[in-house]
Amino acid sequence: MDDITEQLAYRIAAGVYQPGDLLPSVRQVATDFNTSTPTANSALGRLAALGFVETRRGLGYLVRDLNLYGGIDTWRYIFRFAHRVPDRAAKLFSDLIDIEVQLLLQAIHIFAVAPRRYDLSRAIHAADRFELLATNEKADRTDVLTAELHVLRCCFAALGKPGFLSLFNTAGEIFISTPEVSRAFYEPLDPEGHLLLMRKLQELSKTEGPIEILDIDLVELMIREYHNQVVQTFAELVGAKPTATAAVPEANTR
Repeated sequence: MDDITEQLAYRIAAGVYQPGDLLPSVRQVATDFNTSTPTANSALGRLAALGFVETRRGLGYLVRDLNLYGGIDTWRYIFRFAHRVPDRAAKLFSDLIDIEVQLLLQAIHIFAVAPRRYDLSRAIHAADRFELLATNEKADRTDVLTAELHVLRCCFAALGKPGFLSLFNTAGEIFISTPEVSRAFYEPLDPEGHLLLMRKLQELSKTEGPIEILDIDLVELMIREYHNQVVQTFAELVGAKPTATAAVPEANTR
């Protein structure tokens, strides 16, 4: 059943079936995949649960527009097909990175107003754990990325921003499940470089009063430039066509 679901999901992601198309009937799917009708029905039901199709009484399964209705489950599948639908995967990754950057910059500006107001002890403990992996050349890159994302998760929690955290966790779940993502995160800047930035922010957290705007602007510039490189690296890794829209756009976060 899982194999049938995956193959049908790929056909939708690749545009073989377009939004608004009807999928083959349960009987036809059973015939095409040489399986039983109940198995085919279960596979189509699973495809609906993942958000690729919707059921229409009397018609069957209608393909959804993933650009309008795609969610975390559909996104996961698109990243699983990254090398087969590279342009779509690269565009989605660029969008997720854009979300992450906006969340990070908003959090930094909130934090900068009164850095000592927030208890970052949990985040600092997570950063210590990250340091053990970042300085270990044999550490698996996915484990390193998981540890880094946890540092950021603890920071969002310290700021009391559950909405930020929810969006960040959604992107993070996809990032750690896609091997090319961890490679893309650490090819432009190795884990020890990430650690230096973390320690810089930790140092700034001890500042009395608001953090100087020049310090914040420098951190923001570094974050933007780095994430632009991550987006470009991911596109190269999955074989996507170069695009001028891959860069993380400027935004007013103040």
